[in-house]
Amino acid sequence: MLKYIIIASVVLVLAVIGVVFFVRMKKFKPNPNKIQQLDEINKDLKTAGFAYDLENDYFYSLRNCPQREAGYCSLYDEGSPFFNMIMDCEPITFSYNGKRWLIELWKGQYGITTGAEIGVYNTEREDIKSERFTGTFYEPISDAEQLDMSFVLYKNGKKLLKRSAHHWWLTAFKLGEFSQKDVLTMNAKISFPDEKMAKCFTDALIAAGYSRKEFTSRRGTVKIKYTVPHSPQPHTQAGIQEDTVQLINKNNCAAYRFATGKYDDTLDKLEYIKSFVPELYEFMLNSLYAKGFFEAFKWLIKLIHGKPEPPCCEPEPPCCKPEPPCCEPEPPCCEPEPPCCEPEPPCCEPEPPCCECDCCCCDPYDECRHTSMKVTDLYDECDEKDF
Repeated sequence: MLKYIIIASVVLVLAVIGVVFFVRMKKFKPNPNKIQQLDEINKDLKTAGFAYDLENDYFYSLRNCPQREAGYCSLYDEGSPFFNMIMDCEPITFSYNGKRWLIELWKGQYGITTGAEIGVYNTEREDIKSERFTGTFYEPISDAEQLDMSFVLYKNGKKLLKRSAHHWWLTAFKLGEFSQKDVLTMNAKISFPDEKMAKCFTDALIAAGYSRKEFTSRRGTVKIKYTVPHSPQPHTQAGIQEDTVQLINKNNCAAYRFATGKYDDTLDKLEYIKSFVPELYEFMLNSLYAKGFFEAFKWLIKLIHGKPEPPCCEPEPPCCKPEPPCCEPEPPCCEPEPPCCEPEPPCCEPEPPCCECDCCCCDPYDECRHTSMKVTDLYDECDEKDF
């Protein structure tokens, strides 16, 4: 059912594109200045980490592209089909000069391009052990560790791409070309700084399952004929997952060729779709290791650099709201009773003060002595009577 839905959606897209292009293509004239065209496309490609080779008609990765900081781990190969990349993966691991090294070969379909890659990485770190990934994370090599590399990619025995450079990630991609990965053969050549390192690499090739007929080694340079991978492949790169992604890739390549069929030159094709269908132009740029590909693994990069790993999912909300009380609290059964009687008045009036005059017949120091008493009053008649 999914297959038919995909086919129907692609047919609809092709129909819409066909109408649009039929109306517009007659009026468009590409820039005849190829140098200006090349500068324009490379300006757009630079943010994606790539450039276009006019002479050989392919796209390639820049030496200091943003992808360099992403390093490598097996999760990348497993996640590639979710970004329309179906390829044979050949990771070769070995130890040299106190580091663990990885040299990996790839060939296959990358969205609406057919291409190949050689990547070189190493690490001194221990393996990662976390909830979302357990394994080796390889870091980008330094400039001093980069190698002289080259490859030729054949499709059904015919040369499709050729690329060579001093690099850490050697790539080439042919736009609008659709290929099944089993029709591609890659002849790779890697020159190592010394024969000891070359020996470590060839020993790893043998351990991976390569025969002496599939590679040669001489004076530190190793040549490999890569037809079928000997390493276990990610389960996402086979079966219905592969078939579904390749169907989409094939139809997208057909849509690109149909839309740009009037032009033979790739720069003219790109200028045309950029002018009239910018969405298709952006799609083409993102086919070269889409920005979203590495965005999806930002959590891993943060984990490598010591930042805490985010939770794999948001905490679940409570399954239900708390229930209200089954009934309202009952009111009191009756009003409070008033007091039984009024408070009684005091039983008697307060007594008046003991004397009301300025003098009294008592001791001058008695509590009853009036405050207006004078010192001479000590000798009045009352005092004489007391004595």
